[in-house]
Amino acid sequence: MQRGIKESAIQQFGRQAEAYSKGNIFVDGVHLSEVVRRSGVTKNDQVLDIATGSGFLALEFAKSAQKVIGADLTRNMLLHAREKQKNSGLGNTGFLLSDVESLPFDNESFDIVSCRFAFHHFPDPVKALHEMKRVCKTHGRIVLVDGVSSEDREKSLFHNRVEKFRDPSHVRIYMRSEMEQMFKNIGATITNITHWEISQDFEDWMNRAGTGEKETKIIKGLMKESMKGDNTGLRVNLEGGRLGFTYDTVILIAEIFRRS
Repeated sequence: MQRGIKESAIQQFGRQAEAYSKGNIFVDGVHLSEVVRRSGVTKNDQVLDIATGSGFLALEFAKSAQKVIGADLTRNMLLHAREKQKNSGLGNTGFLLSDVESLPFDNESFDIVSCRFAFHHFPDPVKALHEMKRVCKTHGRIVLVDGVSSEDREKSLFHNRVEKFRDPSHVRIYMRSEMEQMFKNIGATITNITHWEISQDFEDWMNRAGTGEKETKIIKGLMKESMKGDNTGLRVNLEGGRLGFTYDTVILIAEIFRRS
């Protein structure tokens, strides 16, 4: 099953690499700089950005860190990342093809291991976190940025049903409490969580995923139906005839401790 999910992600992001490289949720410079600021990165730090996509966060880290590596499972996304790196003039950044569940690095290689807007695509998030912890130095930090679903189980299920219909490579957008438990399970200590609301236009959201016309119509109907009672937890709204909603996302910082 995991292999099928990964292959679905490779196909999805390979096909839509151009769209994802321009999506407003990914290119937001204010958000990127805030993630880097909250990470506490220094000029001597080595940073690994997991599921780097088009390299937005990796390149933002490169402005402050000593060295940054961006890793991703999708070759087409990395081509966009390498092009951005070339145009940026940042020479302390490299990109490689790699699976988060099997990283080609020694134990405790990085001061910071980050992941932005990709965690909900991981077939085994706890395994991924264990691997991120493995390559992170003692007293280093994991920086996880992703959407969170409602703590109301029914709303969370509805939200994820819509996400999966839009993008088959979607696995699950977790509740904040579920994320916190995962970090506790791997022995990482969360030191800060910041909520960040991101407004989304429905049509842009569909176009970014390359969702078919039939599926788009069904999803639009589901989103409209959810407005009464906010059944998705996304605060779906209609303004000027355009459908929109709001993602609740988190910037989560966790410190790595190990027993002597």
